[in-house]
Amino acid sequence: MTALMGRERAALQKYLPNLVTYLDETPLLEMEGKNSDAIAHFRDAGGTALTIPVESGGLGASALDAVRVQRAIGSRSPSLGAATTMHHLSLATLNEFAQMGTDEDRALIKGLVEQRAIVASGFSEGTTGGSVFIPTMTATRSGETYLINGSKKPCSLSASMDLLTASVQVDNGERGIALIPASSPGISVHPFWESSILAGAESDEVQLKDVEVPASFVLLNGDDDPDGQHEMTGYLWFGMLVTANYLGAASALLERLVAARKDDYEGYVRAASEIENGMSAIESIARAVDEGERGQDISVRLLLCRIAIRDALVRASSAAVESLGGIAFIKSSDIGYLAAAVHAFAFHPPSRRSVSESLARFHAGDEFAFV
Repeated sequence: MTALMGRERAALQKYLPNLVTYLDETPLLEMEGKNSDAIAHFRDAGGTALTIPVESGGLGASALDAVRVQRAIGSRSPSLGAATTMHHLSLATLNEFAQMGTDEDRALIKGLVEQRAIVASGFSEGTTGGSVFIPTMTATRSGETYLINGSKKPCSLSASMDLLTASVQVDNGERGIALIPASSPGISVHPFWESSILAGAESDEVQLKDVEVPASFVLLNGDDDPDGQHEMTGYLWFGMLVTANYLGAASALLERLVAARKDDYEGYVRAASEIENGMSAIESIARAVDEGERGQDISVRLLLCRIAIRDALVRASSAAVESLGGIAFIKSSDIGYLAAAVHAFAFHPPSRRSVSESLARFHAGDEFAFV
């Protein structure tokens, strides 16, 4: 047992003890492949309820504990960490909405927890030059229902999802959030993810053609989220957890360096300092979220952390791979895989280019908005 990731391993053991053995004993590349059963093990271990309060039947993890759990998971399976980030951000955001809503809203969350439902996210379609907050799906009112059309690609958890949450453009001009049972007629999944990197996240295309959902399953922003607070809350959870996942992937290289006993202390410390500094930054954001902070200022701080950590993890993984040496790289596919997985962090929205002007203008006194 090493001190590296000691708090993170303890958090994983506390909340998901039945997942620990599987993650520790299953080969990395087996969990990262398209036929991985990691998501099924996550569900069986009760991981779907991680961020939900105990009074709603959940495990009651704070944001701080959740990022520690996610780093531990990412160190074993970056695919599982990336995929479950999408579940947690969806369910945590729905839960925050439900706590301010009706008994029926809270009963919905409790039901999802009891069913161990996997919730996929249909937000942030990756359109070049497009906004992460402009929906690519539409919702057309038809009596007491809405017809949903559009697609999400890539959509993590596409093979395992029980519910899809999606941002929609409603025909009355408003935006909304649709809750769509995955078994609904008109939903289909199509191959999209061709890379072997993070293939275990099930990130294929989900298409919706005239998918009918009750009107009560479409939450209109004008009524329920006029200031876009829930959208920003979703991005807080996403940003914290996805960053912790890739910090975990980079940490897996550190673990291999510790085990190799290379005695390259300078190389190890160069890598470890970048990773631990990044984790400290994300933990500070998580503590603020636990204290109830929401809105523009914390969203900006998190985005700036994410941008800094992206570059830091590239430096850290490069230093770790160099210290491990050429023979280790040749003999273990894990090393090259983890180094490549770390680079995928840069591809998660919003892109640095799309938010840089808004971030700079916020510091100059303007309002911040995702674009």
